[in-house]
Amino acid sequence: MKKDSGPYKKIKIYCYIIGLIVFLTAFLVSVFLLHNLEKNEKTTGKYMAQVTEKRVRARLDQYIMLSDLLGNYISAGENLDENTFSKLAEKIPNEDGVIKAFELAPDGIVTDIYPKQENEGAFGLDMLQEHERKKDAVVAKESGKYTIGGPYQLKQGGTGALLFNPVYQDNNSDKGEFWGFVILVIDWNRFIDEINLDYLSDADFSYRIWTYDRDGNDRIILAESQDDMPDNILTVECTVPNNTWYFDIIPSKRWIPRSYWIMCIVVSYVFSLLVATVFYLIFSKKHRERQYEAELKNLLNRQKTPARQKQDFYSP
Repeated sequence: MKKDSGPYKKIKIYCYIIGLIVFLTAFLVSVFLLHNLEKNEKTTGKYMAQVTEKRVRARLDQYIMLSDLLGNYISAGENLDENTFSKLAEKIPNEDGVIKAFELAPDGIVTDIYPKQENEGAFGLDMLQEHERKKDAVVAKESGKYTIGGPYQLKQGGTGALLFNPVYQDNNSDKGEFWGFVILVIDWNRFIDEINLDYLSDADFSYRIWTYDRDGNDRIILAESQDDMPDNILTVECTVPNNTWYFDIIPSKRWIPRSYWIMCIVVSYVFSLLVATVFYLIFSKKHRERQYEAELKNLLNRQKTPARQKQDFYSP
């Protein structure tokens, strides 16, 4: 019987259907496994972002504590003249140089800076009026809470963030009378180096740290590993003094590399082709066996028929 005969055509159709079912099943199983892999990758990415968040908050908490050393002195009503301020600021630990300067700003106007060298450009700056810093300073004053703003282009040169510590002195009221600000000028580049974002790149992750401006309209990029971040990023919020920063993170090769999807399709196709081929061989073999069995019966019947005819011819 020819291979293109009716039975063989039916066998081929059955095998095509089986191959399609096997392909779809294998592909769905592969997709399920890839989604589990993506879930695990996102868990790792979230952990990495949370570790970074904890580093940021830990460093900022240290800066707040340092700011309190000066703020509490003023809140207690002590006279903090230029000489006393310089002596106190000099004793504050700052070995890594992340704190670029300590500033006193009574009524929002910078009157004292330590160290003075290379920071003279900030003298006389009115934080409550200067356009770029005004919104952060006003938020700090009105909320009475530590507020971080920036990073800005500093008047004394370079890029830095400002940690505003609003100071109030007791005047027999619940909140007290606003005295001004103790300000820590944070060297932004050294701060980023200190929280060590390189370990994200070493782990083959792309990242971006950003926040909204005080109007909530525009994004401000604080740090990033590349300009164009892909879609399907994982975002983790980081609460900082009177603000929120956002950490975007994704593996450099995406959660699931494209090559994995291609391999998934190829493996599913090869597996379905193999199964369909095996079924084709099995069905073809059974069909040939039935065909040979039928031919053998026909041959036996043909051999018996002449014998009977001969017997009938010689019978009396």
